[in-house]
Amino acid sequence: MKGVALKENITLPDQLAVKIALESNRNLRRALLMLETSRVHAGSTVLKPDQAVQKTDWELYITNLAADITKEQSPQKLMACREKLYELLVNCIPASVILKTLAMELTKNLDDELKFQVIEAAAFYEHRIAMGSKDIFHLEAFIAKFMALYKKYLIEMFG
Repeated sequence: MKGVALKENITLPDQLAVKIALESNRNLRRALLMLETSRVHAGSTVLKPDQAVQKTDWELYITNLAADITKEQSPQKLMACREKLYELLVNCIPASVILKTLAMELTKNLDDELKFQVIEAAAFYEHRIAMGSKDIFHLEAFIAKFMALYKKYLIEMFG
């Protein structure tokens, strides 16, 4: 990453490089995309050590999708989520990556029992995706399953 930054005339402080490496889970392709996004947001080729690491647009899109799902669990929201899933798929984001990222976003603020159920559902639908049928069906089914689990949890907690 430092080599690419040098070739692109980007000043990359070591602290920011470490943050990017950690945030990208040591995936060089993602790290380079994050570096490029951070440079664009900085507005110059000199990056600051305390600069926030910028996520890719599709990750922010999935974060917004997860927020939408947790705000409202209804058939109308499921249909709106389908449109967002299509948008991600037509932009060449693999279904398994969408599912993994969405599951991680959805589990951030859940208790342990519900986290287990959500991850179990994600694993089930990831297996179904790997079996080779239409990805959108399984992504949408995962969201519907999450909505059912979350709504049941909310009803049990708050009546």
